[in-house]
Amino acid sequence: MDSRQRTLAAVRPHGRTGVELGPLDRPLVHRGDGDILYADHLSTDDLARKYAGHAAAGPRARGALVEVDLVLDRQTLAQALGDRGSVDYIVASHVIEHLPDPVGWLRDCAEALHEDGLLFLAVPDMRFTFDRGRTLTTVGDLVGASLTRPTGPSPAQVYEHFSRAVQVDAKAVWAGRETRFPLFTGHGPEAGLEHARRIHEAGGTIDVHCSVFTPDSFVSVLGEVIAIGLVPFAFAEFTPTQPGEIEFFALMRKCEGLAPVKRAAFTPRSDRPAPRPAAPGWRSRLSNARRLGDPR
Repeated sequence: MDSRQRTLAAVRPHGRTGVELGPLDRPLVHRGDGDILYADHLSTDDLARKYAGHAAAGPRARGALVEVDLVLDRQTLAQALGDRGSVDYIVASHVIEHLPDPVGWLRDCAEALHEDGLLFLAVPDMRFTFDRGRTLTTVGDLVGASLTRPTGPSPAQVYEHFSRAVQVDAKAVWAGRETRFPLFTGHGPEAGLEHARRIHEAGGTIDVHCSVFTPDSFVSVLGEVIAIGLVPFAFAEFTPTQPGEIEFFALMRKCEGLAPVKRAAFTPRSDRPAPRPAAPGWRSRLSNARRLGDPR
């Protein structure tokens, strides 16, 4: 299945109300699939201006973008929904990795969902993207961000992006043709330091991947975040990166009121070097993440 087919199979939009976050010109849920609202941090006109001439984003003319129903600038999704109330599901494709505070964002998503509502995530696998040279995000990274509540990427995250972003050939990785992929033009340690210093001294924000994951690390890290009671979700389904693809999928179910486990038995491990969908062991960690009320 492609990304859209996986999304429809997971959230079953017909007869339900949902929100897709940041669809731009490639929504996974279409208007004809069900009652869907499109949300983004800017209006449609402002998005068209932002991405005009943006080399990485590609051509995004005003007419190609979906019409944004909910503008999230300076408000949560629940606040933007207002009198519409909570929804049955939320879809977020390649969103969570951009967020300075993923835990806070997950809590915001939970606030906008009905009890037992679904959050469907498509997440880039760093082994097959420009993040390949970066260090995996840890539970400590997410916990720290949840306490400090940053509104933009940290200087460290900015440095990591600009110093290590590489031009990855995903097909070569899957084929086992390991090589040293070149940095993007204008990137490297010096550029990383320059951008990090600018963010630190002048403030403001810049769009980078604040978090990087593999399927195994995502299950492990999010599982522990769930286990210690920071977010009211449990894993409902998980699809690791399939051969030839660059992303994995997680279906999360809102589980308000479940007690956190007394002991988090999740062992993060890096499966970055291997061109495999996931390292052995992610199924057992996923099972643990589902059993929120089991203190074993």
